[in-house]
Amino acid sequence: MFRAAVVLLIIFAAGCGQNLDESQGHTNRQDIMNMGLEDEPNTTPTNPRSIERVGETWGVKEDRQQIKEAAQAIPGVDVERIIIDSDNARVTVRLMEDLNEEDLERLTDNIEQRVSNAVPEYNVRVKVKSE
Repeated sequence: MFRAAVVLLIIFAAGCGQNLDESQGHTNRQDIMNMGLEDEPNTTPTNPRSIERVGETWGVKEDRQQIKEAAQAIPGVDVERIIIDSDNARVTVRLMEDLNEEDLERLTDNIEQRVSNAVPEYNVRVKVKSE
């Protein structure tokens, strides 16, 4: 009986004597708070669409301008209206000349592709009106 008590006391003392600060898997509150932080943070943002630059490089006004420039880069295309609704961009353009159905479809696809490349965050739909 005495031997069993001594063995249990030794096992208990060995279990309690571990240094948990050095053991793998132990995290304290400060470790958890520092998880998302970089070791040496960079104060100059590399992303041109950073939150500090709203209105300079991005925003709805700038997106509309990029859409207009992309569509009007095609000769004979004039942008009439741009509607941006959440992640959808609807662009209405007017053509200076009448085209047959096949050329009209090809031009519409070309405009959609150019606008999608200019503002990839939007689902682009183009409506073409001809004079």
